[in-house]
This record gives sequence, structure tokens and C-alpha cells, in this order.
Amino acid sequence: MKFLIALAALLALAAGCIRDDSDGRPDCNAAEMTARLWRNNWDPTAFWECTTANSPAEPRRCPTEGMFSEATRTCINWADWAWTPTCRPPSKE
Repeated sequence: MKFLIALAALLALAAGCIRDDSDGRPDCNAAEMTARLWRNNWDPTAFWECTTANSPAEPRRCPTEGMFSEATRTCINWADWAWTPTCRPPSKE
């Protein structure tokens, strides 16, 4: 298990991930930000959605027993969920 966590951290660094200790709420400052869902770094059962550019991201929650997957950008069953390092949204860089 430690190997998988170390591998995930290494992959995040290689992908240009900047660690983020905030809740991960994006600024929604561009139309491109509305094309996907964003991880809530403090609550794995929740995520952020930019519905329109230049408006605040709206909090959303996964259905019961669901966890938000950063890899698939969807809610998945909690048994299939694995922690991954948190990355700052592009709007916060």
C-alpha cells in the first residue's frame, strides 16, 4: 500500500501537480473550467462544479456510498476509491 501511495505522489509530481491544502474550490474564471468536475480536497464524498465562467464553483455531493474519483472525475463506489495527492486547480496557480 505504501508503494501505491508513493507511486501516486510521484506521478502527480511528474504531471506538474502543485500540492494544494485548500478545499480545492476552483475560481471558475474561464469557460474551460466548466468542462469538468473538480475534487473537494477536504471531503471525498463531494466535488465542485463550475456551471458558468466567472461565477463561484458550486458544491455537489456524490450519491450515498459514493466517493469522488480524481482519475475518472465521477463518483464511484467507496470500495473502489483510493486516496490520491491533492493538486491545485489551474485557476489557483
